[in-house]
Amino acid sequence: MVKVLFIDDDTLAHAALRLVLPDPYVLISAYTARQGVEAAASEGPDVVLLDITLPDMDGIRALRQITARPLAPPVVMLTALSEPRIVKESILAGACDYIVKPLEASEILGALRVAVAGADARRAAAGDAPDALTRDMIGESVGMRDLKALILRYAPSDSPVLVLGESGTGKERAARLIHDASRRRGGPYVAVNCAALPETLLESELFGAEKGAFTDAVSRPGSFERADGGTLFLDEIGEMSPAAQARLLRVLEQREVTRVGGTRPILLDVRVVSATNRNIKEEVPAGRFRADLFYRLGVLPVRVPPLRERQDDIPLLAVHFLRQLGKKNPAISAGARERLMAHGWPGNIRELRSVMERAALAADGGEIRPPHLLFD
Repeated sequence: MVKVLFIDDDTLAHAALRLVLPDPYVLISAYTARQGVEAAASEGPDVVLLDITLPDMDGIRALRQITARPLAPPVVMLTALSEPRIVKESILAGACDYIVKPLEASEILGALRVAVAGADARRAAAGDAPDALTRDMIGESVGMRDLKALILRYAPSDSPVLVLGESGTGKERAARLIHDASRRRGGPYVAVNCAALPETLLESELFGAEKGAFTDAVSRPGSFERADGGTLFLDEIGEMSPAAQARLLRVLEQREVTRVGGTRPILLDVRVVSATNRNIKEEVPAGRFRADLFYRLGVLPVRVPPLRERQDDIPLLAVHFLRQLGKKNPAISAGARERLMAHGWPGNIRELRSVMERAALAADGGEIRPPHLLFD
């Protein structure tokens, strides 16, 4: 199946194209630029046909928003204008082809075949990582585009990454993407929540233990050993005790680990990605976090923006969560969108997901309206 997203306000053109598209092409219709940008993010089309003249947004602007996503689908521009300036502007904005109306079925099918073949080759060369980005990181705001670009820039390195951001912003998704976009994506990805484990168990969880090291201890590998050849994600690193911080620093510097109660060092090939919702720079002078460990973990810093800084992404995320809840054609009224975007979102994406789940139940399959939105 090849999904074709058609963005055009001409309803007759949609009906005509649906009739001429052969298998395995499947048409996804959007009648405004905003609908098209949202569908490009949520539907995962293989190719986009985009009209340059739309009622709510200039087609070039919509093109830039669609192509801003890493490994975005190829976009073929459609227009009644054949001015060289328009053609050049479209190509510079990321279009792969340009068709002048009136549309001919043979010309459209030829452009689709070329665009899809080029996209397939590009995906094969890049591996699976950008698909994970498209799937897991919804958003086209400036902050999210910068975050995605930074992640893809950092992914090929083996240097430690420190992911900073408020609770609920999606730090673990960012960490997972760093792994999926790296050469280690075929290796293990092991996640440890440092705040969820008592201090007495954290070291054995991270570094492993030998039989008899403590009461009921059995010989077992720790998270570092299980992540060998892959990525170890340490969430809530700011909650780690001073003793565990000192041992973690030694492991990072020497690239080897010794199990609790053991004497034999074990060589490691592990990339460490850590995350915290604390202002870690303030924790260092306060004596709650080691300065040398901070500089070791934060070689490559990444900040995930809070939802209040990416208001343009809120409608995209809201539709995404409704689709996850099984709504095939989710509808959100203009008033509901305004209310969503005006909220401060102290719980960030996690809060938005809960709000949309409640709204979907309250709307009982109908359009989401302001009374359906109940905030914490």
